[in-house]
Amino acid sequence: MSDNNFDLIVIGAGPGGYHAAIRGAQLGLTVAIVEKDDGSGIGGLGGVCLNWGCIPSKSLLKNAELLNQMKNPEKWGFNFKDFSADMSKAVDRSRKVSKKLTQGIDYLLKKNKIFLIKGSATLKSSTSVNVNDDTFGAKNIIIATGARPRSLPDLEIDKEIILSSREALELRNKPETLAIIGASAIGCEFAYYFNAYGTEVTLFEIMDRIVPKEDEEISKELQRHFRKQGINTNTATHINKVTKSATQITLEFENSGEKKVSTFDKVLLGVGIKPNSDNLGIETLGININKNGFIEIDEYMRTNVNGVFAIGDVTGKLPLAHVAFDQGIIAAEFVAGKNPEGIDDYQQIPRCTYSSPQIASIGITEEEAKIKGINYLIG
Repeated sequence: MSDNNFDLIVIGAGPGGYHAAIRGAQLGLTVAIVEKDDGSGIGGLGGVCLNWGCIPSKSLLKNAELLNQMKNPEKWGFNFKDFSADMSKAVDRSRKVSKKLTQGIDYLLKKNKIFLIKGSATLKSSTSVNVNDDTFGAKNIIIATGARPRSLPDLEIDKEIILSSREALELRNKPETLAIIGASAIGCEFAYYFNAYGTEVTLFEIMDRIVPKEDEEISKELQRHFRKQGINTNTATHINKVTKSATQITLEFENSGEKKVSTFDKVLLGVGIKPNSDNLGIETLGININKNGFIEIDEYMRTNVNGVFAIGDVTGKLPLAHVAFDQGIIAAEFVAGKNPEGIDDYQQIPRCTYSSPQIASIGITEEEAKIKGINYLIG
């Protein structure tokens, strides 16, 4: 290997990317990994999951859980005087947790002799990558650039009043009122968190129930618990008009034919993601993407271009960290000439929502089983 040539270059050091890089190095490949420099000294190692997703959000949700328990201290045999909760300190704790784990990834990359390149990558060919005006050669390339929160036409994220999950993770003072657009995992988790700290939370969902990808019974049970906790839910709801002032936002919406108007301090969008496949140079190589910009792959994470693979959220398969882990390992093992078992059914992968109560599921729902004519048992 010359200084700028590797068996494998991984673009993106999120969960899938660093797992792919480490597995490749373990199998004897010379590996480089590219990650944008965020000014921290070690870049954004860990991607959205460690920095602005799974890890900090679960840290905050733990705070919310403890806070809810301490609201009834007598139940647990405690007696508090002048009890209070500091959201800012909860955020500080979550940032420390993320930083510690990110430093751990930096250590693992060094331990496995993986060359870290800081900067934005551009594909020049199926065997070369440009970063900061330098060109690096690769026998194989794995694209692991992830995705970012999606906005809506009249609700563009401004980071002040209209927030993505990233900005929500850094809020140090609770908003008095919060609208959350989208009642899937992200929306429901943040609803639980902000409600625990005393924010009046209202969920909006265009489908006819919250967590619409889960079994109907689960949706109904979670909605019942949310109602007990004081979380407002609006399902089968369309937002017709948005009016934003310097400090608040007003939503005009329609639910079951009834038109309503509500004003909020903040709006949090949880309406899905869009891939970080732009400005990457994939059009230069002719890599196939779907209508939403996600990179198309086969069961071994191969794109239609020989030697180029894609993993994680940029593929749009199932945007979960543990999915990216497996995809990264499969891609690296394939590059190393092993015979990994591919993934051809993403429904057979566990998924969770860390609300209260928490939800875990795998496979198809009861409704899907009925539609497909599959016999099933309810236990």
